[in-house]
Amino acid sequence: MSEHNIEIVRRYSQDTPAETAPLDGVLEWMTEFWESDGDYYPVRKFPEARPCHGREEIAHFFTEYRATWHYRFVVEDAWSIADDRVLTRGRISAQGRSSGAALEGELYHCFWLRHGRFIRVEDHLTAKGALYALGLSGDTLEAAGLKG
Repeated sequence: MSEHNIEIVRRYSQDTPAETAPLDGVLEWMTEFWESDGDYYPVRKFPEARPCHGREEIAHFFTEYRATWHYRFVVEDAWSIADDRVLTRGRISAQGRSSGAALEGELYHCFWLRHGRFIRVEDHLTAKGALYALGLSGDTLEAAGLKG
């Protein structure tokens, strides 16, 4: 099951709808990956970031975010944490559509899955924060027993 969950997370990260996709299209895409009552916690330091509950609220957030930011996220590594959790490390590159502000760097996503769908996703700027969220100890991936 754990390898299957990694495949789901990778497909989710690769198959995102076009940035100009309407809310209905984003919501349809999310139905494949998210439980109806899923929770999403984006990086708190990102502009417009707010916790979201339920597919519709998450889809609204993604649609608004993508209207404001042109971004690209590439998963570099993924680890199975028990049978129901996945940690990814990747690179984000984003630029504000109006402001021109740039964001670039590592980003960690923590996924909790139930029956192959996300029930909770958290984004973190540091490995330490992501590891803590997943209940792992250590300040680095290596210290937590994960290869970087």
